[in-house]
Amino acid sequence: MNIDKSLKAQVTQLENSINTVIDSGEAECAIDQSSLRHFFTEMHKEYGCGLYTRELTVPKDMVFVGKLHRHQHMTFLLQGEMLIVSSTGKKRIKAPYTWVSPIGAKRAFYALEKSILTTVHITKHLTENELSELEEEVIAPSYESIGLEEPDLSLLSEK
Repeated sequence: MNIDKSLKAQVTQLENSINTVIDSGEAECAIDQSSLRHFFTEMHKEYGCGLYTRELTVPKDMVFVGKLHRHQHMTFLLQGEMLIVSSTGKKRIKAPYTWVSPIGAKRAFYALEKSILTTVHITKHLTENELSELEEEVIAPSYESIGLEEPDLSLLSEK
C-alpha cells in the first residue's frame, strides 16, 4: 500500500479539528441528520464466521472521518457523490462505486450530495447486542496496534 505520510497526518488532523470545533460549539454535530443501519448474516458453520454490513446515510455537506480498520473489507458508495482523502490520496467518487479498503484504512469524507456508504466485514459477532465486541474485532485503537506507523502530525507544519 502506497502511504503518503502527509495525507495520513492530514486525515488525523482533520478528525482532531472536527472534534475541536464541535466541542467548542463553533460547528454542530450532524450525527442526528445521518442514519446508521446494521445487517448480519447467520454464522457460516464451515468458516466459523459471518458477515456484518454497516450502512451509513449522510446528508449533503456532511464531513466525517471513518474509523481505523484492522482488516481489509469491501466498501460501496450506493448513492451520492463524495470527496475522500486518505493516506493514498484524494479522490472524488460518484455512486455506484465499489472498492476494497485495505488494512489500516482511515479516510476523511465530504458528502457532495446526500450519500449512502456501506461497508461489509467478516466477523464472529453477528447480533446488534454484540456491536461493542464486533467493533473491537474490526476497529483498531491505533495504527501502532496493527503494526503501522502513527501519523507524523509535524508534517502538517512543514512547508
